[in-house]
Amino acid sequence: MTEQTHAGSLVRTAEQKSYWRQVLGHYPTGITIITSTDRGGRPVGMIVGTFTSVSAEPPLIGFMPQRTSQTFREIEQTGRFRASVLGASHEKFCRDFFSAPKESRFSSEAWEFDAHGIPRLTDSVAWFDATVYSVLPAGDHVLVLGEVADLGLGPRAGAVPLVFLNGGYGTFTKPQPGFSPEDFGGRLRVANSVTGLVRQLTMELGVECALSTVVHDQVVVLAAADLRSPYVGTSFPFAAPMGPGAAAWSPLEVRERWINNGLQITGKMDTTLISDIIDLTRFHGYAISFGHTMDDGFEAVLSSAKDDAQALSQVWEALEMSYKEFRSDPRPEAHASVLQIPIFGPDEHTAYELVVSGFAGSHTERFKRILATSLSYGQQITGMIGGTAPAHYSPQIP
Repeated sequence: MTEQTHAGSLVRTAEQKSYWRQVLGHYPTGITIITSTDRGGRPVGMIVGTFTSVSAEPPLIGFMPQRTSQTFREIEQTGRFRASVLGASHEKFCRDFFSAPKESRFSSEAWEFDAHGIPRLTDSVAWFDATVYSVLPAGDHVLVLGEVADLGLGPRAGAVPLVFLNGGYGTFTKPQPGFSPEDFGGRLRVANSVTGLVRQLTMELGVECALSTVVHDQVVVLAAADLRSPYVGTSFPFAAPMGPGAAAWSPLEVRERWINNGLQITGKMDTTLISDIIDLTRFHGYAISFGHTMDDGFEAVLSSAKDDAQALSQVWEALEMSYKEFRSDPRPEAHASVLQIPIFGPDEHTAYELVVSGFAGSHTERFKRILATSLSYGQQITGMIGGTAPAHYSPQIP
């Protein structure tokens, strides 16, 4: 199959057609849903991996459906279409759309409709409204050019896209700023300056306490003063649903990265659950975690799983199940064995977390005392580092 031949003779046999698809499968493509209406005004749509920009003047976009596509014929007859660019968290939505009966694809609240009845995905990464400019033959496909009438960014504008590669869906990791020794050194100095308070809280409550921060997509423990053994230097991925306290009061792009990192680990993401976790964290004013975090067993599992994607995925999936239980019964005192108290920086974003553990099985009154005292220490540390809590930050104590 390595002989150089003309393109016209390359794809005649079944074997050559298979090889053609195999080679092209190594080229990643974005995923877009093209929508329009049929002659009866009913919405129709198709998933394409060929959506592309074509011209800035006039503003043209394009996609390449099979020439035998019924949906394409309906789009051509209608003369207009909308394009919704999918993000990394849309994988399940994309699969469901593909497998759903055509008559029920647009029945959910995920869609909004224009004056012509053409749907658009409300939380797409980006969107385009276009009229059919021309249709050009392209072998067993056609090239549909659309003149853009309107376009915009959706609420997921900072999200990474959903891509298709080698027969499967995936995404990529946004380039992040490199590790900064100066920044990390500053964080260590802050940790050193508040270690006394961390140790004082440990002794006052008889619990285990640590101070953590996010460094280059890793949650790193900077200081600890617990009753068993130090955690300083322990790290784990900053990836949903782990570490919601660090994500809840962070900029949108940081939360999107947190979600994408979780998607990289598990290969799927319950975006509704993640949104609910963030909402619960903001409502309570702190995050919680469960019995399998911040203990020797968890540290050992993480250490052994870092080079084993399947093992790491299992850890994250178990944590997801725990958060689902918490969502169904959102009483922190009934679930928490770890408290994550936000320490805010001058920009009102989470700069550090005061992590309090070692109280699993405590009765409600002891939990309330531990929570109230930890929140008080968190406010002290925020003040010591020149930070400010967000205007509507109001922690809830059961």
